[in-house]
Amino acid sequence: MSSSPPPPGYQPPPPPPGYRPPPPLAQPSSKPRNGLGLAALIVGIVAFVGAFIPLFNYAAGFIAVVGIVLGIIALVLARRPKGAAITGLVLSVLALILSVVLAIVYTFVFFGGLAQTIDQQLDENAEVDLIYQVEGTAPSATISYTTYTGGISATQEHASERLPFEQDLDVTIGGASTYNSYTLTATSGPEGGDVTCRIILDGKLLIEQTSTGAYATASCTASGTELLE
Repeated sequence: MSSSPPPPGYQPPPPPPGYRPPPPLAQPSSKPRNGLGLAALIVGIVAFVGAFIPLFNYAAGFIAVVGIVLGIIALVLARRPKGAAITGLVLSVLALILSVVLAIVYTFVFFGGLAQTIDQQLDENAEVDLIYQVEGTAPSATISYTTYTGGISATQEHASERLPFEQDLDVTIGGASTYNSYTLTATSGPEGGDVTCRIILDGKLLIEQTSTGAYATASCTASGTELLE
């Protein structure tokens, strides 16, 4: 027998005294997540990749330590998935070991190659051309310059030398001779004008100075170390 709809204006009877409606059905809880485990995984990947990059691998070691701490904390959390935490912890440990080992290797390779290059440049003695030049509008100048013969330094001077002036010398470069100091000084006469001094070593202009006026002095000083730059 089918029931007919309630007539218009029908009000359901009130519940009996003391009646309590049943509690709502509990919604099924979502699957728990482990945010620290995911963070440990991301940090571990960054540290592992960075361990292979020169210079950055120094920072990768510190990043790996952060990943290890996050992975350990994520593992001790109760009722949380452990997969990402374990993977991140393993990657971080490997990254820490690799960053230390590769940092040592890269350091030895870099500084070993640099030291070898410097030693080759300093120890291989070679005879090169040393050129002193003086020129300018002054008609003459008093010129003095240093020379090296057999490792012994001396000074040569030319009074009232007409310009332009040039003096070619053979000097030794390599070892202690690389640090020899070469000096050229030119002083104009009472007539005035400008004087310019230059020091050229092994085809490279090391220094150039200009001075103007009566008794003006242009002074140039250089050494073979500038060839290493």
